[in-house]
Amino acid sequence: MSKKNNYMTFWEHLDELRKRIIYSLLSILTFSLTAYFWSENIKFFLMSPVLEIVAKIENSTLAYLSPQAPFMLYLSISLFSGIFLSLPAITYNFLKFIKPAVGKVSLTRFFSILVSSIVFFLLGILFTYSTLIPLSLDFLISFAEGEEMILSINSIISLILWSCFCIGLVFQMPIIAFFLSSIGLVTSKSLSKSRRYAFLVSFVLAAFITPPDVISQIILALPIVVLYELCIVVVKVKSKNE
Repeated sequence: MSKKNNYMTFWEHLDELRKRIIYSLLSILTFSLTAYFWSENIKFFLMSPVLEIVAKIENSTLAYLSPQAPFMLYLSISLFSGIFLSLPAITYNFLKFIKPAVGKVSLTRFFSILVSSIVFFLLGILFTYSTLIPLSLDFLISFAEGEEMILSINSIISLILWSCFCIGLVFQMPIIAFFLSSIGLVTSKSLSKSRRYAFLVSFVLAAFITPPDVISQIILALPIVVLYELCIVVVKVKSKNE
């Protein structure tokens, strides 16, 4: 890399990408192995809102549906836990990789972006775990009232983990908008003009992420709309400060 203009060749970019991916994977592997020993506790934590809902329904049972299900469940929990706990390391390596593309960034701003990204991801997880999942499952399970229901523990945990992960990524919208504006791909005016299409995409995206019911889709679509408005504010403030 040239120290004078911070220029990197194509192969240097590839080498830097390889290095950042390896660092991130090592972090995920380390935390996943650690989380495996706590997977039982994590399982009960994830299931706690579900247990309250299932308890309301008579003749409902949580069960493993195959011999390998418990082992696969603990593997999934440890892997996702490793990814969640590695979020700071993954975000740091991602920011370090794209730093040459967005120009000179002060150390203070760099860590502000890092912390903001983590906070938004955690807010997405909190929203999913505390609001979206309980309301969605309560709505869906209510249709089985009076009937026997056997719920797969693996399916429930997978739904919670994937929803938390996907919605955590969706909550990165303001951070993505900041970087896109840094390289000149979006402006506050272009985002404002695309508002009506963004609202439509919000509901389509919510339909793909959430369980197949209208209530869940609306609950998720509304925060996405708010995040889009926040993107406009972030880009506008950034433009004024430049």
